[in-house]
Amino acid sequence: MKSAAAARRAMLGFVALLTVAGSGCHRPERSAAPLVPVLPRIPRDAARFEIDVVDDSTATFRVFESRWLRAGLSAYAVDPVRRDALVARLTILRRDSTTATALVTSQVARVTTDHFLLVPPPRTPWWGTKLFWIGTLVGSAVGLGTTAAVR
Repeated sequence: MKSAAAARRAMLGFVALLTVAGSGCHRPERSAAPLVPVLPRIPRDAARFEIDVVDDSTATFRVFESRWLRAGLSAYAVDPVRRDALVARLTILRRDSTTATALVTSQVARVTTDHFLLVPPPRTPWWGTKLFWIGTLVGSAVGLGTTAAVR
């Protein structure tokens, strides 16, 4: 009797380990700092917006269907003539139904209406990723199957 109960506990522990390991919430340890400085890169999935109006320290642009755009997001002004060379970094101050206004926080050159804004979409939380839910479903299925097999 004791050996069957111990085997069941060991199997449940193994299933719990599979569920946690398969859920995708494990984050690898950070490695040491690289010897060569890493230059910041604009993500490839950043949305491109045309600048309508440029003031002394702000830029206004149309948001179109981008419902994810909100105040506090970072934006990058790039020059399309120079193969999207970085011109300035901006922070979105406010957004209404048709336009948004961004504040220039640092710049290499003066922002003009010839430039474009690149705004990366906000990151999804860990529980909103597909990998987490796939791992949870697979872990639950393995757990249920193992429990059914042990009984």
